[in-house]
Formats: sequence, structure tokens, C-alpha cells
Amino acid sequence: MNMRAASPGGLPADQAVDETLPQAPPAMAAIGRIDADPPYGYTALRERGIALTQGLSGNDWTDYNHHDPGVTLLEVLCYALTEGVFGAELPVADLLAEPSGEIHYRRHGLHAAEEILPCRPTTELDQLRWILDRVPQIRHLRMTMQLGRSELPNGLWQMAVRAPARVGEAAASAAARAYWSQRNLGEDLARAPRVLAPRWCSLRIALSIGGARELTDILAELVQRCSDLISAAPPRTPRQVRLAELDATGQPLPPSELFDGPPLKFGWIASSDLERDPANRLFFSDLILALQQIEGVEEIRYLSLAAEGLAASEGALPWHGPDWALQLRWPDTPELLDGWTVTRRGSTLSIDREALLQRLRDELLANQVIPQDIVRVGSAAAEMLARPSGHPTPEAVYHAAFNHLPPIYRGAELTERSSAQQKLDATGRAQFTAYQALLEQWLAHGEAQLQHLRKLYTIEAAPVQSYWWDLLGSEHLPGLGGLYKQGEAGMARCLDVFQAADEVLARRSRVLDHLLALHGESCAQSSIQSFGWYYGPGQWQQHLFECKRQLLLRIVRHTRDRAGGFDYSRPSLGRKGNTAALQERVGLLLGMVAPHSRSLLAPLARWGIRLAAETQTPTASGRREASGAPLAMWSPLRRKIAAQYADDVAQGRVARRLAHYFPGLDLAALSPALLRAATHADRYRLGKDGQHATLWLGEQEAGPNWPLRLHLAQGAAEGPAMYLHEFACEVQRECEGLHLVEHILLRPLGDAGTETGNLPPYFLHQITVVFAGWTARGTDPAFRHLAEETLALGCPAHLLPHVLWLDVPTLARFEPAFEAWLLARQDYCEALALGAGHDRTVIARLDAHAATLREILVAAQVAAQAGGGQ
Repeated sequence: MNMRAASPGGLPADQAVDETLPQAPPAMAAIGRIDADPPYGYTALRERGIALTQGLSGNDWTDYNHHDPGVTLLEVLCYALTEGVFGAELPVADLLAEPSGEIHYRRHGLHAAEEILPCRPTTELDQLRWILDRVPQIRHLRMTMQLGRSELPNGLWQMAVRAPARVGEAAASAAARAYWSQRNLGEDLARAPRVLAPRWCSLRIALSIGGARELTDILAELVQRCSDLISAAPPRTPRQVRLAELDATGQPLPPSELFDGPPLKFGWIASSDLERDPANRLFFSDLILALQQIEGVEEIRYLSLAAEGLAASEGALPWHGPDWALQLRWPDTPELLDGWTVTRRGSTLSIDREALLQRLRDELLANQVIPQDIVRVGSAAAEMLARPSGHPTPEAVYHAAFNHLPPIYRGAELTERSSAQQKLDATGRAQFTAYQALLEQWLAHGEAQLQHLRKLYTIEAAPVQSYWWDLLGSEHLPGLGGLYKQGEAGMARCLDVFQAADEVLARRSRVLDHLLALHGESCAQSSIQSFGWYYGPGQWQQHLFECKRQLLLRIVRHTRDRAGGFDYSRPSLGRKGNTAALQERVGLLLGMVAPHSRSLLAPLARWGIRLAAETQTPTASGRREASGAPLAMWSPLRRKIAAQYADDVAQGRVARRLAHYFPGLDLAALSPALLRAATHADRYRLGKDGQHATLWLGEQEAGPNWPLRLHLAQGAAEGPAMYLHEFACEVQRECEGLHLVEHILLRPLGDAGTETGNLPPYFLHQITVVFAGWTARGTDPAFRHLAEETLALGCPAHLLPHVLWLDVPTLARFEPAFEAWLLARQDYCEALALGAGHDRTVIARLDAHAATLREILVAAQVAAQAGGGQ
């Protein structure tokens, strides 16, 4: 083998580069040619089309050469399909872009990274970051969770804060409110935040300086830096700097790391700065290392701290105690500077004490003003992580493949023919046009759909269209308009057929499923389909679509805050913005009309009615006096009755109207069983009770009937029946909902055992969810099973959920007690905010309401277990 010597550069000696000669420019970069036909490309489609045609026609057609008109038409179709594939492969940003190039992210259910990636404060570090960011006045913060009897966290946080003396109590109050606003289910503050007293220490130091920097500037920064280190106030990285950080490989940090932890306003706080106090020891050597980084400081030869009542050992002081935290006393008298020695090049410098003390007073005053980061999270992230914009697809008139055919297929060369031949040619051209229209029409529809795709992938409230069409006419294919039956009028009827075939809600619902899947969520709604008893034909599907849409609108909250509790320091009952995400989610998945926290019996008062207890309800009659056929409940009269009912609701006349239609109906003790039966439109029958026209209402499919005597003549029963049905459905729609009670919030605050975390098991990691158990759906075993399963699937894994289905009397006792307890909780929070968190009167009142609520819940739980869970 001929081996040639290699040059140091790695080339053979006879190919070594002579650097003294001019070098040729480097080869241009080029993209390699793709030799293979892409999947679904023109060639593959043509071969597939001919193979299918041959398989279907066998020997009954031609030789499939290029001169064959069918082959030519197939080639045109393949070109058109290739264009369709190209359109489907357009970037998503281009498909969603408006004509201006802008993408309306909210309209499409999309969210930016800074919205969806930050989490809810959950861990100790998260809580520290959140509270320090919301209350920047805090210099020292501790957040620890108590341990229960089993040495496991019991859900109670202990908080201690230290802030400047003049804002200490206010900072503690603000820290408590910051926690309550992001409190998690099954967790709470054990007590009011403890304000730590400062344990003052003074600095003694000997250092050498260099450079041209003024001594006063160096010493002022040294005091400031030393004070920050001693107070354990963590430094904050500005958001712009954080967004521009690089990882160990020099690449930008991924969004998952950039937006780790809760959303912060005043800059990022590193975990290392929050975890730097594991041993509760402040070592002087750590201070020396940090202070030597100051510009102008060459060496720190000696540093110590002197604190009253604390003895330094091994070059360190305790950092904090149960009720105090170390804090540097800024020199404010000349005597506090006696222990300071400063040298430059071995010569001792004289400190201008008056100038330094004045400078320190100015710096201390400036520290009282918290610097505000005026750049919002959204604008900073939008600048660094710009959202994509697209190149919109222009809306163009469909250009038929007919225009690309050879002239002979378009009849352009048919001249000087006999009339009979021309007639035959015209017939052939019409047939050819019809065949081509069958191929091109769906391509035109596909192009129209592609141009309107951004209108399909929206979360609009009441969609009216999910398909778009472009019906071909003579302007696309010559003579096509004349082939429609009844000409242009026939084209309009075709569009009506297309519109009628558009299952808008079903297809739009699948679009919402796709958008939910982007967040790892689903809302199939197949299990809830059979429980639309309170809705008319079509209304139930519209309502389910709206529930799914609301879930997508709140998707950030329902994913990020899925374990979040409500803020009990603010009003919550009847307030849509202060409800636990779990409660909202369960309500939406069960198709409830109002999933937020609210009274479930208050709607009855609006109608001026009261419900009787199940045991006080008169039983239905067993006689069968009704005719066999049910009343027609969805006749054209229904629209008029619905309008009348809506007007009566607005004017408060519903009870009066019902009393007029049904004189024997007791609206002060209305039977829940009758209302449940009245929700089923197929159970209304007309009959007689003696000489009176009577509406018979079946309680069950094969059970007894309710006789309701009518005020009107026998032939006018449909109107009152429809009115009663509207009323019964709306009452139960409005009265269905749920309450969520966290057991840990019911603990007795006046009990000394709760201070040490020794809580009974009843209060630990458990919630009770209360449903209305008297409605048509609430009494159905299948619906109860579905509701309990939905709650179990959505509940955080560390919580044990209990479910209660309360009847009217129990619910009437529970809701006033629940509301009174919520108000007592708010009063307790106000007392904490005012520094009166240990007011025995406030605590006793809250404990009394909590005891009442516990008694009701425990009794209802015992009764449910005794009754087999029903």
C-alpha cells in the first residue's frame, strides 16, 4: 500500500496548503436535492389513481396513456391535491394569522409562556418567594409547616417576619394577606405571623483599600452590603437579566426554567439565597468573603460583630432565635466608629466621621423606599420571548383546474362542425364539465376551509358555523351554472343543504377538545349526556358546549391552581372570583349552570316559594285518571309560554302565575318530589278529577300520579303544563351546585393543642363537598355516582374527599351556619390585620360558628352512612 507522509494539518505532504499563495474561496453551502418523490406527491398520487382506476375498470377502459382524457383529468386532480397537501403543511402561525399578520391568542385559547408556566406557591421555597415578592419591606422571613403526631406535615404554616420597625406590623399583616390569596386546599396559617424583634449588633472592622474611589463611598457600600447579608434579605435578579441568562452550555435557559416558581414582580430570587441558613450560624468569614468583592476593598484583615446578650463562638453568631433576628445597627454616632481601622498602602487613613455618618443617614432613609420594578412581567417577557406572528393566507377566488387543461378539452378547437355534431359536442362538453365539477367542487370547499381555519379554531360563545363552502358556478367552469336544477336558485338550495349538514356544536366541541389537549386536559362529556333533564331539545348540547368553553377559558387557573383554596379573608359566597378551582371544575364537568360558590337555596326566595321536607310532602295519588298519551310539550306554543315565563321572572310574578294556573298548589310548602317529576316533559297527562280539569303528573315512569287541578278549561292544559315545566327546570338548574368545606379551617383556634400541631385526624387533609340532594339529578343514584367519581378524579391526591347530599331541611341549616362561619373568618382576618389576632372575643365567636358547622356535617355524615349513602 502506498502510504504518503501527512502534513501537520492532516493532509498528505503533496496536498499541503501553501499559505503564501492566494487561497480559493470556500465552497458555497447548499441544500442537498431530494431525489425521492415526497409522500403524497404528484407522482405517487398519479400512480395510485391509475392503479385504483385499473382495479375498478379492468379491460373496459383505455391503455392509460397520456393522450387519454381521463388520465389528463386525473393528472389535474393530482396537481390540485398536491396544492392541498401544501396548504395543510403551512405553519400553524400562518393558518391562524389575521390579514394584518397578527394572531389573536386569547381568541384561539392560547397563552404565553409567562402566563402558563409559573406555578402556584406550593413548597416552602415557593411560599418564601411569593411573600417576599408581594411584601418587599420584609427583610427576614421564615415559613415552616408544623408536624403532627405522626411527625408528618399537618398543613399548618408558621410564619415569622422581620421588617423595619415602623412597618413591622403592617408587613406582617400584608404577608398574611399574601398567603391567604394563594392558600392551598387543606392548608392554613397556624397563627398570626410573628413579628421578630431585632437583635442589634455593631460592626468592628479593619481593612485595606486601594484605587481612586472615595473612602466614604467604599464604607457606605460596605455598611449597606453587610446589613443586607446580616438581615438575610435575599438579592433579586432583575427580570431582564434573568431572561437573558445562559445555561452551562452557553444556551439560553428554557422557558420551563425561566418561569420556574410563582410569578414574581420584583425580580427573581435564587433558591441558594433562600437556603443559605441551614445551621442558623452567621460566620464572620462569609461576611469577609462577600465584602471583599466591593470595588476599592483590597483586604479585610479583621471583622467581628458584637451583639448584646450573644457570645461569638468559632467566629460566628447565632443568626436568629424564636422571637428575634440579628440586625446590624448602622453607625449613627461617632463612638460606633471607634473600632474601625482603614489603611492604604500600609498607612492608616483618617475617617471623616461627620461626612460618613451623614452619608449613612441618607442611605438609611433611601432604604425605607422600596425600589419599584416598573417593567411588567408581560412586557419584559414579550420583548425577550416574542410571540410568533404569521404570514396570512390571502383570501383568493378559487382558480379552477379547468384553466390548466389543454385547449382541446375546453372546446377551443371545435370549429366548422355540423349542427348535429356541435350539439353532440356540446353534450360531451357538458358531461365533461359535470365530471370535472365533481372532482373540483370538494377542492374548492377545502380551499375555502383552509382560508377560514382561524375562524374555526376560536372559543367564541355561540358559534353558528364550522364549515365554509365555495360553490362553483359558470365563472369557475364555463356552462356549469346551467347544469344546476333551476339554475342559480338551485345553487342557493345547494348552500342551504350544506348549511343544514353542518353540525356546528359537535365539530366546534371537537375543536375545544383539541385546544384542551394542548394543556393536557380533556372534557369528553360522554357520561353527563344522559342527565340533561332541565333543558329542551338542543339546549342541553348548547349548555354542555358552554361548560367546555368555560373550562378552556379558565384553563390556566384550573391547571396551575388545581390545588388552590379560596381566600377566606375576602367575601366568597356569591362571588365568582373567589372560589376554589376544584369546586369550579367539578361544577363545569357536571354541567351546572353556576359552578362558583353561592347559596343553593337563595334562588327559591327570588320566586317567592318554599320547599317542604320530604317527610312532609303529601303522597301522590295512585289513581289512573289520566289519558294514555302525554301532552305535547314542545309545540309552537312553547315559544310564547317561554317568553311569558321570562317576563314573569323579570317582574317577580312567577308565584302569582303558578297560583293562578294551579289553585290547589301550596307554594309555601312545595313538594320537592313534585318538582322532580315536573322536570320530565314526558310525564304530563291530561285527565279529570271529578268535574275539574286536572293535570296529572307522573312521579315515575310506572309510578303514581300527582293530580294538579287546573283553573282553566280542560282544553287549555298545554300552556300551564309548559309553564310548570319551565319553572321546575329553572328552579333545579339554579339550585344545583356545591359547597366545599376544608376540615382544617374548622379547627378550634382557642385550643392550645392546635398551636403545637396536635390536631385530631378529623382536621387533617380532608374536605367535605356538599351537594343539593333534593333535585331530580341530586336524587338519581347514577348522577350521584358520576359526581363523586368526578370529584375523586379532580381532587388533589393528598386530600380525602367526603360527599354529602343534603335534603332541604339539612341544607337550610347548613347554609346559614356556613355563611356565618365565613363572616366570622373574615372578622378574624381583619383582627389579625389590625394586630388584634389574639382577641379572645373574636376567636371565641369563630370557634362557636366552626363547632356548629362541624356538628351539622358530622350529623349529616352519620345519617348518610345509616341510610346507605342516600
